[in-house]
Amino acid sequence: MEAIKNIMLREIAILNREERRDNRPRFSLNFLRTHPGLWAIMYICYALCVVLIFTTDFLGWPAFWFATAFVLVMSVLMLMDINPKYRFEDIDALDLRVCFNGEWYYVRALPQHAIDEVLANRETPEAVKEGIARLMQQKGEVDFYDLYFLTWGNRAASKI
Repeated sequence: MEAIKNIMLREIAILNREERRDNRPRFSLNFLRTHPGLWAIMYICYALCVVLIFTTDFLGWPAFWFATAFVLVMSVLMLMDINPKYRFEDIDALDLRVCFNGEWYYVRALPQHAIDEVLANRETPEAVKEGIARLMQQKGEVDFYDLYFLTWGNRAASKI
């Protein structure tokens, strides 16, 4: 089982490195490209707020500077993009990390060389090998969760 975990950890590390998944914020115009309407609406609402600020008696320059600072900060934040790291510990974990990372382990298939390595390993249980063969026949691929469930999920299910 430790050999299977090491293979999965290695493949996760390769995915993180190739996709630059390091939890660091980066400047990106992706939000502006995918949601130009939201961007435009934000500035239209800002313009309406400025009109409101200067047409009322009790609002003035402090409200204008606050609104301007708020719109500028939100603009910068919307242009930041974070690629979260994939982690082995997140597989089958139902908590707030799923909101941040998504359930990547269901949609990311293991590379064929990793599957071959798991099948060739002497320590791999026969039930895991049979499950991999069945999945390859049915789906044509094995994702991270499939291998996780075949290796560790059956033990948890049998305890219940």
